[in-house]
Amino acid sequence: MTDPRISVIFSSFNGASRRLQQMLDSMLGQNLPVEQWELIAVNNNSQDETQQLLDQYAKKLPMFVVSHTRPGKSGAMNAALAIARGALIVFTDDDVEADANWLSSIAACAEANPDFGVIGGRILPNWEHYPHGDPLLDWIPMGSTFAIADQESNGPCDPTKIWGPNTTVRRELLGSNIRFREDIGPLPGGLFAMGEDTEIVSRLSRSGVKSYRCAEAIVHHWIPASSVTEAWVQKRGERLGYGMPALFAEDIPKGIRIGGIPLRTWIESANWAVRAALLYPLPRSKKRFWAIWKYYYMRGYRAGLRRYAPAVNHSGRLAQEVVH
Repeated sequence: MTDPRISVIFSSFNGASRRLQQMLDSMLGQNLPVEQWELIAVNNNSQDETQQLLDQYAKKLPMFVVSHTRPGKSGAMNAALAIARGALIVFTDDDVEADANWLSSIAACAEANPDFGVIGGRILPNWEHYPHGDPLLDWIPMGSTFAIADQESNGPCDPTKIWGPNTTVRRELLGSNIRFREDIGPLPGGLFAMGEDTEIVSRLSRSGVKSYRCAEAIVHHWIPASSVTEAWVQKRGERLGYGMPALFAEDIPKGIRIGGIPLRTWIESANWAVRAALLYPLPRSKKRFWAIWKYYYMRGYRAGLRRYAPAVNHSGRLAQEVVH
């Protein structure tokens, strides 16, 4: 049996109670011949009917189902990568709906642009309830919050603007050692570092791999109504901040640290904490929203510094720091 052109991989944790069936139905509608692609679905320690649903669709799709019992999306995606056979590896999520020409567009873009190793498609919102008249829609950072990438033009693009639900990498560039960092990415429960997709694409970019936007390759990303609130989006900022030291270590402020945190970061944190406290009692506004969002972002950033970028001295040991 010849290897397929494309391997689509995704992980699902308790997806049967969310949008997994809709995602699988959209894969049934792909216009790329089934012998040219495969779907690798990872059941990541689900406690619902996810396994049964995947087994049902495996009878209709060119799909392999993998069980990965250790919680964590990045580890589950690595389990899928270990068996993927396609020349193009497409990363996606279990809560998207793909247009019928999604995979055929990716294949055409990759063939027409052989010098580009990473291809990002468009990601449009699929609202459970569109927030008509709510100004929050104009305040939200749609990319980092909901992984929306709606630029309509084709061409070279910034690798940090390619998001996980619609990311393609040439398998030859991944080799046997380029994998998702398992200390980054969604985990059940509390605070986790966002950006596992950005991290792997940025790593490839630093090694010289170029990125391309394919506007014809479209998926629609589910946005539940419960996520379209100021409180939810602001707390999402904390997760974003938590991952930044892992993704962009070169941007961490230099100099003296107090309690493990650079002095410049403490000053910026205090600045946003004061703004948030002053604006919190006031009516809703863009300025109020962003002050609170930045407060949470900086709180996450400080926690991420302690987790991913502790201070070290020249001998490689943890440095002695000034502690309150």
